Amino acid sequence: MLKNAFKKYYILIGAVVCSITLGVYFLNVHSHGDSYNAFNSFEQDFHKKQDLLDSELSFFNSTIQYKRIDDVWRELNHRTAINFHVYRSDSLIYWNTNQLPIIRFAEIHFPSNGILHLQNGWYCAKTIEVGDYLVCGSFLIKQDYSYENLELINAFPSDLELPFAASLSAEEDQGYQVKMKDNSFAFSIVTDEIQPITRWESVMLFILLVGSISCWLFFLTKIANRFPPIVRSIIPIGVFVLRYLSLKMGWFSFMEGTEVHDPSLYGTNEWFPNFVEYAINVSVFIYLMFELRRLLSLLKPGILGKVIAASFFLGSILWWELLVHLLRGLIEDSSIPLIIDQLFELNIYSMIAISSIGFFIYAYFLLVRDTIIRCKEVGWTAVQMAMITFFGACLFLFYEISEGKDLSYNGLFPGVLYGFIVYLIYRFGGIKQLGAGLILLLLFSLITAANIADFNQKKERSERELYANQLATEKNIVTEAEYFQLADQIKEDNFLQRFIGSPQAMSVSDFEEGMERRLFNGFWERYEMSFSLFDADHKPLIEYQKDPDAPYDKLQSIVNRSGVPSEIDSNIYFISDYSGQYSYIIRQPLTSKDTTASAVLFCTLKSKKIPEEIGFPRLLISEQTSVLERLEAYSIAKYHDGRLVTKYGDFNYPSSHQAMVPTSIGTKGFFDFDEFNHYALKKGGNDVVILSSKNFTSIDLVTSFSYLFSFFGLLLFPLLFRYNSRRITRKTLSLAMKIQLVLISLVFLSLFAFGWGSGVFVSNQYNQYTDDVIREKLNSLQTEVRAKLGDFEELSIYENGNYMQYILQKFAKVFFTDINLYDNDGYLLATSRPKVFNVGLLSEQMNPIAYQQMKFNQKSEFVHDEYIGKLDYSSAYLPFYNNNDDRLGFINLQHFGQQREFENQIQKFMVAIINVFILLLAISIVLAIFISAWLTSPLRILQESFASVKFGKYNEQISYDREDEIGALVKDYNQKLLELEFAAQQLAKSERESAWREMAKQVAHEIKNPLTPMKLSVQQLLRVYDPEDPKSGEKLKKVANSMIEQIDALTNIANEFSSFAKMPNPHEARLDLVSLARGVAEVFKVPGKVELEISAKPDAIYVLADKDQFVRVFNNLIKNSIQAIPNDRTGKISIELLQKENKAYIRITDNGVGIDPSKVGKIFVPYFTTKSTGTGLGLAMVRQIIENHQGTIDFDTELGVGTTFEIVMPVTK
Repeated sequence: MLKNAFKKYYILIGAVVCSITLGVYFLNVHSHGDSYNAFNSFEQDFHKKQDLLDSELSFFNSTIQYKRIDDVWRELNHRTAINFHVYRSDSLIYWNTNQLPIIRFAEIHFPSNGILHLQNGWYCAKTIEVGDYLVCGSFLIKQDYSYENLELINAFPSDLELPFAASLSAEEDQGYQVKMKDNSFAFSIVTDEIQPITRWESVMLFILLVGSISCWLFFLTKIANRFPPIVRSIIPIGVFVLRYLSLKMGWFSFMEGTEVHDPSLYGTNEWFPNFVEYAINVSVFIYLMFELRRLLSLLKPGILGKVIAASFFLGSILWWELLVHLLRGLIEDSSIPLIIDQLFELNIYSMIAISSIGFFIYAYFLLVRDTIIRCKEVGWTAVQMAMITFFGACLFLFYEISEGKDLSYNGLFPGVLYGFIVYLIYRFGGIKQLGAGLILLLLFSLITAANIADFNQKKERSERELYANQLATEKNIVTEAEYFQLADQIKEDNFLQRFIGSPQAMSVSDFEEGMERRLFNGFWERYEMSFSLFDADHKPLIEYQKDPDAPYDKLQSIVNRSGVPSEIDSNIYFISDYSGQYSYIIRQPLTSKDTTASAVLFCTLKSKKIPEEIGFPRLLISEQTSVLERLEAYSIAKYHDGRLVTKYGDFNYPSSHQAMVPTSIGTKGFFDFDEFNHYALKKGGNDVVILSSKNFTSIDLVTSFSYLFSFFGLLLFPLLFRYNSRRITRKTLSLAMKIQLVLISLVFLSLFAFGWGSGVFVSNQYNQYTDDVIREKLNSLQTEVRAKLGDFEELSIYENGNYMQYILQKFAKVFFTDINLYDNDGYLLATSRPKVFNVGLLSEQMNPIAYQQMKFNQKSEFVHDEYIGKLDYSSAYLPFYNNNDDRLGFINLQHFGQQREFENQIQKFMVAIINVFILLLAISIVLAIFISAWLTSPLRILQESFASVKFGKYNEQISYDREDEIGALVKDYNQKLLELEFAAQQLAKSERESAWREMAKQVAHEIKNPLTPMKLSVQQLLRVYDPEDPKSGEKLKKVANSMIEQIDALTNIANEFSSFAKMPNPHEARLDLVSLARGVAEVFKVPGKVELEISAKPDAIYVLADKDQFVRVFNNLIKNSIQAIPNDRTGKISIELLQKENKAYIRITDNGVGIDPSKVGKIFVPYFTTKSTGTGLGLAMVRQIIENHQGTIDFDTELGVGTTFEIVMPVTK
């Protein structure tokens, strides 16, 4: 009972469950659960972490008491969640992490006890003294970087998570107070005023909302037939009106704040303002298409029905236009990645968008199919439908061309699709073949892939034009205005004033970090800046700047030659020819406040719009900074005066743009060159910017098609399972389906195993290749650095720091990687990327695992993975020796930027494997279906032949000339047919002889019955006849009358046998069974003895039948019913006539004695009768008449209660 109720109302149950879940989940998302319990849980976890800290410190204490520090290093445990730092005489001598931004000496902030707020996060620390050592243990409470991006996220660690966004504060009067284990104040948790909704929460709300709306709409379609026609017509109009009101009144504005409601994700116009409204619109469109299908079923044959059906057919093309419009909006007006062949770039929104298109396509196909079927039913012929299809396709193509749409295949597609479906329906009666379904899936996948490719290309080219305009000139009025506001602050800055008045030693990195932290931050992060400070004699105040060879003259010459002073502030110069790849150079004169000393500050600005290939600068850029990350996907070149001044990416640009840019494009335009598509933009006659990307190839289209073919096929799986669930659960799959499943499974497993094995192998090979490349670079780097620093006996950050930094930065440009140099104690001497350390991303200590391997395990080289935030990268170490073979430290090569390049290469290879896998799988599915059809076609012929075999008739043999197992089976089958034919002939002969014998016996018996009394009467007459007797005439007359009666009986017997033996072919005509039954019943009505009732629904039921023969049917059945009624009861006979779908049902019920169960099986056998009179041919003739009219007759009886005869006949229209 419960199971049946669920099957009946599962849609309603789903709609209610989705709606309730949506409400509960929405409240939970916006209330963020029970904050009090969350805080308590956090505090408990914090105390557990303190317990762990105490336990680890106790264990470390027992270890360090009995071991030298070198032994502790050799037994380094880097897997613990606790950070350890050991100091001796205020100097750091042991560490197990380099993630804490601390220096090599103890200071007031570290080591210490309690809560510490360092550059990159909040920590809880505890110190213990062990002899001469001071041990500090700590653990992370929350990351707190100075800026955030994709790699640097200010979040709690996994074991101290909160279900909402919050920050930490050292103030007791803010937020929720967290206590230490001793109940002292630790810190406060301050909940963010604006709580971000995560992508997962956003997607769940979206799925629940759209799912509940879709379920309610589907439920409406299911219950629509229960309403009167007027109400059924109003419901879709009501849904449309409600949808309009929901858009105008913002009913779904409660989704604001979610990613799916953000117009930057998707937004086309007021009807499709965001992705939520898009999905709801698609659901409504699908509902309307289902309603149109229901309205189609109401059409009746006739002129009006044909006109309406044809109008529906032509109008359905507009749904295709809507589908193309939706697809265009999803690509051109959204940031959803929909480049299908770039598999790893797709996200959950890509899957939702493609699914929505798939569902829309399926609903559109059902509408087209049902429209064509209805056109056939109302009277349109195949030729007429072909003409209508051609006319509609031409009309739509003309519309597409007139609207200026250049995708001609979109205009041609409806004609191809409709023509194919018309052919299938008129040729095969429907789309029942799996091959036809696959062809339709192939057509839709191919057209969708082509559209996606074209729309993506248009979007990409429009974006490329925009980027080119932004790159064409680096001159930015906002930059000049920002500097104008900053200039006075620079002149008065105490940090610079100290240098001017009394120059002091300072490292280049410290000077640059001070300038960026104090002055050039925020807006200026969009530039890579370097700073040079010179005295009045143009000598550098910071030794060994970026270029120690006359740096002032070099910078001044660039300003004199290429600098264009700003109209806002004449101290900032726009570099017109991109010399040194500079966008601007600031030349700011400075004067000391206390002395007459003067200085000149040079600041060079390089735009970060064009990605840098050295290191990983994206790690050092805040997500708030306006940089063009999408440019990383392009190759870029800038030309000035015909000379290449900068380039980026894979494409090998010529030294002059004239060698590749055609003159036909004028000042701007797209062109193809060397397998790339380029966009060139000429500015001011001297500057040319070129942005290039690889051409979209047919391989990319095939890949996209194979992905869509597989994805759409997966979407259809639930429907296939629903329609074939009984066959699957009952294990009644056909042999062809089993062959298909086996073939597809084998191919899938083979491809999967091959792809997985290839992926693992190539990944390992590529990682090995990467390590080899790193080692090669490291050895080359060691050689170059040794040439510069090999003469030093000792390296000191105080004496050689600036020079070493200059050397490393110079080599970083040569080797396209970041370089660090550590001393023998594992402390940083110099780096090519000082900002990584200045902003606290890493400490100045060497990675402890690398330090352990290099110093204590005496490795000659060491390569492993390290991390900053969420960024993993390869890091290689090599000992550095001077020319006397004394080890001065360790060289570290960090593969930041090229690590991503290597990962991209591996990703590309994996995508290629997956592309081949999906393509071969799609081909395999198609081939499996056709191969299975080919293999099972002889079996189908056998099946059809077996099904058509009729005993006693001629059966055609199968023609199959192949010598295989099926051929042997066919040969045996043909032989058995011959044997069967011979057996049938013998059996027929035997049956005829037996029938004649039975007939002769029956006829003899029937004739003998009247002959006996006739003989007796004649013999009696001969004995008593006396011509003289006056009574002899009377006696003769009496005998003659008796003889006549017996002769009449013989005549009646002869007539009945003749009628049964020579049943004439029926003369079929349109016959109303109701009126016929009423007429026959009138003859048998006997008031007071038999009550005869007739009921009919509807009032007229028409069949193709012979009226005379059906009169005999009713006569026999009613007569038998009357004769079965005993004399002691009033007869009640009911005749019920019903029409259900295309069948007519006739039920004749009496209240007679019923039929003895032992005689039930013989009731339709000729000559069998349960009465004392009659030949037993009546019911046999009734069954023969019914079967000749393609009907069936059966009965149900109960002894002493009565009998019901039921006749089922096909009705006619």
